[in-house]
Amino acid sequence: MGIMFNIIMLVIMVPSILFIYLYEYPAKWRDKKYIFGVLNRAEFKEEKAAERVDDIASTCRKYAKWLLIISLILMVLFCFIPDFSIRLIAWSFFVFVDLVLMLVPFTKGNSEMKSLKRELGIASKKGVVYTDLKGAGAIHALKKSRIIVPSIIATVFFLVALLERIGVVKLVGLLPGQHTYQAMLMTGMTGALLFISLMLIPIAFMMDGIRNEVISEDSDINANYNRAKKKNMADFIVLFTWINTAIILIMMIMMSIWDYQILYLAVYAVYMFAIMIGIYIYAKRQKQIEKRYKKETSVEIDDDDNWILGQIYYNPDDKRLNITKRVGVGSTVNMAHPIGKFIGAFSILLVIFTFVMLAYIGVLSQTPMVVRVEDGNVICHQMKDDYAISISDIEDISLGSDSSSLKLRKESGYDMEPKYKGKYSIDDESGCISFLDLDTKAYIVIRADGKKYYINAPSDEETQKVYNEVVEHISE
Repeated sequence: MGIMFNIIMLVIMVPSILFIYLYEYPAKWRDKKYIFGVLNRAEFKEEKAAERVDDIASTCRKYAKWLLIISLILMVLFCFIPDFSIRLIAWSFFVFVDLVLMLVPFTKGNSEMKSLKRELGIASKKGVVYTDLKGAGAIHALKKSRIIVPSIIATVFFLVALLERIGVVKLVGLLPGQHTYQAMLMTGMTGALLFISLMLIPIAFMMDGIRNEVISEDSDINANYNRAKKKNMADFIVLFTWINTAIILIMMIMMSIWDYQILYLAVYAVYMFAIMIGIYIYAKRQKQIEKRYKKETSVEIDDDDNWILGQIYYNPDDKRLNITKRVGVGSTVNMAHPIGKFIGAFSILLVIFTFVMLAYIGVLSQTPMVVRVEDGNVICHQMKDDYAISISDIEDISLGSDSSSLKLRKESGYDMEPKYKGKYSIDDESGCISFLDLDTKAYIVIRADGKKYYINAPSDEETQKVYNEVVEHISE
């Protein structure tokens, strides 16, 4: 599990930061449409200005390269953190921080390029929005069936998994050695992937309906340019949707035959790698489109001052919500738009909530799982009383000697090695309650009130002591 987690994180993060480095810090800036989020102009290519831009670009690229190297070293080191909960927190924190830090040299370059513009006497046209009235809103490239059909197929697969979960159809358990918890896992994973596919539908329509960019006084050139860009985006989203649908089908087949979580994680790693390949293809085609229409560009919309640090668009005079990004691929929102302000505030709250939850998980993972006998109950406590088992309701109790030999499969709850708490399938029996720290070998099995509990204290001695106390209470 820990090895596959590392693989998945490496598959996601290594291509991501390499993409940022290669795409946002190119070795050759003269053919780019934007330099660090600033419109590339003819004035920048004049002798003295070009030397200054060369210096800005090389310096920022050098800083970005060092950040890239440090990031790769840290990712390798994270893989060797022995405590899985600490490793999870380190990776999660790293994802947020590193993606931001990789853009710090970009913001420096943006600031210096704007300073150069002022020195050259180039004024931005803040608040100006150009519209080609002849082609306004008329250019579309998305065929509705291409995005809807794979989503319908994915929905059918999910409904089959859901019917299997509630017992209407039979998929899981067709072969010996399969377990009922697989049905829950199948429903959860296919549902999550289906949710992504359904979210891509409004995104696809939104991107297809984005206001056309004006690059020329010739409406036909504007139409062809925007059609090419929108088709590239539509192709990527359709590919993304089909990848989701294919993974749903593969996961359902695998979960109906095999019970290997490491195999499921391997497929997920392949899924993430396929998405990264799709992003690479999209970026490459976008670069080809910009190169193709560069010579035909006769209208340059210089609104650099509307882009904060070259990345965040804020223009109260622009009524659009969605704008093509200057950094990365796809679109971004106008933060001056009422909905844009809501999205910005929600994003900030989401980041804060994520860090709060990471802190909670960190504290929880380091808090001992305590079991004690008190007031006629067996109390399982970790930060709070999670379970209280009445001794009078105990039907059977036994003491095990090797908790690591138990086959644990989470149905709901908490699983942060070595602590497992919640509802689990244990040794192929579903619906069991686990309150186990596998660093402690001894464990107690209790049947009470129609439930089966697997519990232990922070040490073998304490677990033995609790067991003896409970047996003594029962015998009285």
